[in-house]
Amino acid sequence: MATHIGETYGLEAAGIGALTMLPVVAIAFGVIPAAMIIARFGLKVAIVGGLLLMAVASSARGYAPSSTILFLISVIMGVGVALFQTALPAATRVWTPSHIALGSAVYLNGMMVGEMSGAGLTLPIVLPMAGDDWRTTLLLWSVPIVLIAFVTVFVRPPKNESDPSENAASYVAAATSLPRWNDRHVWRYGILLAGSVVAFYVINSYVGTILQERGETVILAGLLFAYNATPLMASFAVLAAPRWIGKQRPIAASAALSVVGLAGFTFLSGWPSWVAALITGFAASIELILLVSLPAVIAKGLAVTRLSAGMTLVGYGIAFVLPLTGGWLAKRMDWLELALIPSLTFMIVALFVVGKERLYPAYD
Repeated sequence: MATHIGETYGLEAAGIGALTMLPVVAIAFGVIPAAMIIARFGLKVAIVGGLLLMAVASSARGYAPSSTILFLISVIMGVGVALFQTALPAATRVWTPSHIALGSAVYLNGMMVGEMSGAGLTLPIVLPMAGDDWRTTLLLWSVPIVLIAFVTVFVRPPKNESDPSENAASYVAAATSLPRWNDRHVWRYGILLAGSVVAFYVINSYVGTILQERGETVILAGLLFAYNATPLMASFAVLAAPRWIGKQRPIAASAALSVVGLAGFTFLSGWPSWVAALITGFAASIELILLVSLPAVIAKGLAVTRLSAGMTLVGYGIAFVLPLTGGWLAKRMDWLELALIPSLTFMIVALFVVGKERLYPAYD
């Protein structure tokens, strides 16, 4: 889909990569207003509003009159994602208080199903349904998002649990949901999150151009489908073992495996590199799921939103910069695989952050 959009607006490889990663940085910086909205207006408003904003912006991307407007609308779409994604960890604790780990695994499984569906079903099913018009394809994908928002309106949290908004009588309470930038936990967990996010997205951003350079385009469609199915497989793995959530060892193991996989995809070719890419997608997705669900396990109340927002800003902000830096270096040095090296280097550094503590302490 990114290739179709790039051809329409005359974007080069770097522009397509930036378009792919732009919603990521929008998610990063969108968590600040998201945290305030959650504390001020409550979880349901944040989730429904975020879903509707994402649906409208996603559809509007198909009718942007220029690439500049396209990038701007993509940012707005990312803000919508940030709004409901920041609310979901707190919603897990409030709406499923006696099954936090399982609730986290279930909603993250749903997110991965959506990720896999969008990436895997667009070209073979939705695009032909839209008459091979990518603009209509975006419009069709917005329909289920609106339906989900409608269903969420009727969700009723348990009466014995309070929504964070009930504890927020004023703007002061909203401010307490903002990240603390001198908080080492925000930076530690954010760095770990960046490693998992960049591991997955850097391959998605450059796999097409790298396989074309290697003369392996015959496998591209199948590899993309399989690669974007790995988050779904990872979510089922976590769903089957919710005890992993909140534990250090599964996060460390998945981080190490994603490093090995990305290194294999970078320096190998042929089927070994394809297998390495799938290993990266699976391991990075497990790490991402475990990290995103961590705040609901170790924090309570507005602290869940505060930690989740801080992690997201740090993690997605770093994850946006690294692939772009790699793309700039690859073009300058005329070595395409160099686009992956900054991300791989950062992931190796992040591994040392993983082993700092055996257990994740309670956060308040």
